[in-house]
Amino acid sequence: MSDASSGPDRRAAAPPVTKSALDTDRPSDYEAFAELRSLLVGSEVEQLAQSLARLNDPEARRREMGSILPQVLVEHASDPRFTHALTPPVEHAITASVRKNPAPLADALFPVMGPAIRKAVAAALASMVDGFNRTLEHSLSWRSMAWRIEALRTGKSFGEVMLLHTLRFRVEQVFLIERASGLLLQHVTAGSGEVRDADMVSGMLTAIRDFVKDSFSVTDTEGLEGLKVGELSVWIEQGPRAILAAVLRGTAPRTFRTTLQTALERIHLEFADELEQFSGDTARFEGARPALETCLQSEYHATAAPNHRKLWAAVAVAAIALVIWAGFAWRARSRWNHYLESLKAEPGIVVLSSGRSAGKFSVSGLRDPLARDPESLLAASQLTPGDVDATWAPYHAANPTLAVIRARQVLQPPNGVALDLNDGVLSITGAAPPTWLAEASRLAPLIPGVSRLDASGSADASVATTVAQIESLSPLFNKGQATLAEGQEDVLRQLVLRVAELEKVAGANGPRFRLEVIGHTDMDGDPIVNVAISRSRATFVKEALEGVGGDRIVIVDAGVGSADPAVGSDTEADKQRNRRVTVHVSPMAATTPTQEVRH
Repeated sequence: MSDASSGPDRRAAAPPVTKSALDTDRPSDYEAFAELRSLLVGSEVEQLAQSLARLNDPEARRREMGSILPQVLVEHASDPRFTHALTPPVEHAITASVRKNPAPLADALFPVMGPAIRKAVAAALASMVDGFNRTLEHSLSWRSMAWRIEALRTGKSFGEVMLLHTLRFRVEQVFLIERASGLLLQHVTAGSGEVRDADMVSGMLTAIRDFVKDSFSVTDTEGLEGLKVGELSVWIEQGPRAILAAVLRGTAPRTFRTTLQTALERIHLEFADELEQFSGDTARFEGARPALETCLQSEYHATAAPNHRKLWAAVAVAAIALVIWAGFAWRARSRWNHYLESLKAEPGIVVLSSGRSAGKFSVSGLRDPLARDPESLLAASQLTPGDVDATWAPYHAANPTLAVIRARQVLQPPNGVALDLNDGVLSITGAAPPTWLAEASRLAPLIPGVSRLDASGSADASVATTVAQIESLSPLFNKGQATLAEGQEDVLRQLVLRVAELEKVAGANGPRFRLEVIGHTDMDGDPIVNVAISRSRATFVKEALEGVGGDRIVIVDAGVGSADPAVGSDTEADKQRNRRVTVHVSPMAATTPTQEVRH
């Protein structure tokens, strides 16, 4: 049968228990009711009873708190409120514990504090001794020299000889011995020196103590206080359960006895139980080392500082000489650096190496023939040619300034022509003859630092100059004729040369030009006849120019008679100036098909 069929549905189908039924069969119904209650809430009632019992049991609550408290401390360790709450009770507990019995806290801190103190003391002593040794080793006093001679003679180290002469006393070893058995409990040494068998030394001291006690019938409170072994002395302090023996070199003051007694009393106080229950385990007395190490004392003779006036005077003179030498060296080096910076900033000079040898500065590198002479820079740095040994290898620098100078030397531009270099392109400005431009175009790429020539600016200027020259030339003619006046052949010749030059410029630059040759006459005579004469004069000049013209120049002629006089005066000299031929030059694009002539 499933759980569903035996669950709440079945119980709901059962007849309810009535009061009359309980009255008729009370024991049986009560047991049934108790069983039903146990089935329904039995587990909850049992848990509630257990919780009440646990809450009413202090021992159970303590166990529970003890199990969860460590976890709470770990989880809330970084909580400032938690720390603030715990600080007062913890401080109060520690204070009360120390007042009651400081030994447990001292024992707890001993493993940390003891090694730290020993390490700090050892480092301080090592630093002091090292500095003291260095001072003595570098000292120039007669006493230190004598000590060095003694060290060489005896074979001892300088430090040993120095200690022999400066040491008043030094405790080298301290032994803690159990009084009853004579066993060595603890042993400390100064520095790195150690005995081969500390137990053997302890046994020897115990045997000597017993020998003195038996031989001289001394009481337990009396005993051996010290003995002498060569250069070493052994001071002995006896306590109820332990003996302290200090091996020292030199003569210690009587106050050192107090130091030994204090250390022995401290050990008896801190290790009373260990000494009382001693059964041969010496490891329990490792904590006694700090008390024993307080006995490792040393003292040196106080010596007056030697008088080293002469030495200090010599040192002062040497220091002054050194300062003077350093000043001169710094000045020389400053001048040299200034000279090197000047060389590096100079165009056409490349410094490859520099230095100083045989008391002279040396420099080597590359120098362009056009660069400034390096010796001319010496004066600005307050140097002379004798101060510097220079070696320069020739080379051609690509510096723009030097490249332009080199271009001027090679191309030799005419007056009015300027050269400029930018990114390897040599630009020419100003009017220049076509023949020179052609030669410059051929030579420019051969100049170091120049990749190509840009003559566009010069060509435009040359064209403008040539056009102006052509238009300024006006051949004069005889009165009423188409023949040149006396001396005008040279003017016509110059006109022909300038037209030929314009042809060359136009051929190099590309544009085409139109030349209008216009004939003129004076005011005398018939105007119609004057027009015919002016045309004949224009034709005469045109024929002379056609011999030098080419594809880039178109020549046309016209006659205007006396319509465009040069001057309006009627004197013979002014009339002669009107008997001329003028030439006007214009680009082909600027001309009109009607060949309009303006005067």
